[in-house]
Amino acid sequence: MRQAGVAVERRMLNDRYTVKYRGHLLIMDVTDQGLRRPVKVARLMQPDKPLPNLELLDPHIVWANDGKFTLAGFERTTNAEGKVVEFAQSWLCALDLALSEPEADTRNVRPMRS
Repeated sequence: MRQAGVAVERRMLNDRYTVKYRGHLLIMDVTDQGLRRPVKVARLMQPDKPLPNLELLDPHIVWANDGKFTLAGFERTTNAEGKVVEFAQSWLCALDLALSEPEADTRNVRPMRS
């Protein structure tokens, strides 16, 4: 719960003016071209519309309870001088259990034999 590396006040987390993003959270290993090694990333994706670059490097779960959890990691951005900077970042995530069941994911699924 930081913005550009600065901690967001706890009272602001539930503020109605706080920007909230909805989407599908993907956590996966990717090859980082700068580091030339696999890096775990968390990405918030929306199939219908593009989101701002919402990616968390080296994410790990700090806390989980009652359908909510906190991911902590690093956000990589480019500053005004054009230099790449990384900020400590935390995401407060909430599971939307009211969503209908997603379409069956057919990746990595073996067909059933009859």
